[in-house]
Amino acid sequence: MTNPILSITASALGKVQQWKPMNKLTNTFTKNPEKTLAGIAVTSIIIKDGVGCYKYVTQSLKNDKIPEQKRKFVAALDLTNGLLMIVSQVGMFYIMRKCSEPLFKKIFSKSFNEVTKKNTISRLRMMYEKANQTPPRPAVARTEFENSTKKTALDLFKFVADIGAATIIGKRVIVPLIATPLAQKVEKKMGKMRGETNEPQKETQNTAFEGQKLDITSTSDTNLLSKFKKA
Repeated sequence: MTNPILSITASALGKVQQWKPMNKLTNTFTKNPEKTLAGIAVTSIIIKDGVGCYKYVTQSLKNDKIPEQKRKFVAALDLTNGLLMIVSQVGMFYIMRKCSEPLFKKIFSKSFNEVTKKNTISRLRMMYEKANQTPPRPAVARTEFENSTKKTALDLFKFVADIGAATIIGKRVIVPLIATPLAQKVEKKMGKMRGETNEPQKETQNTAFEGQKLDITSTSDTNLLSKFKKA
């Protein structure tokens, strides 16, 4: 008996593969898998944090559980965090792409030097001979080693290093360092756009947040509200 879930999934995937954008993506992936994955990763970062930023800003401005005089600062912090996360992650991703290949060569130089290459080609020829198959010519084997084995390892290392730099350095180091000062400037800008004066709000902000340590690495509604329920 055919599993209906598998049938529906196969049918849906078959239709998706017929879309022109999907065909174009498949062709691009076939030509350059690493570059295609990098583009998908950057796009996902922008979409994910962009949607999250919009959601948290609108939620903070309309949340009745947050005191009205504090909502703008929370919304400004959410907006600043969201924009900084996008910019810092994408920036670190592309900065790391300039450094990852030289770093790979420095770390794994012994794994792909001439001695290792000759040993790998020798083992490959021995495997073909044991299987009673014609081994590839040395020139062909050397080309395969450079274009397949070494390139695959380099692409994998670059992708992991680039994503790691974006999520660890960009999101967890850069954003927390500069989010709070920028949030204050964003709050003032938001007040001017609404035709409000800054002086009374500045006094309220300073007294309301004096002695508090904000969790600037997270825009979670639970974390934010837990700080204001006691205020």
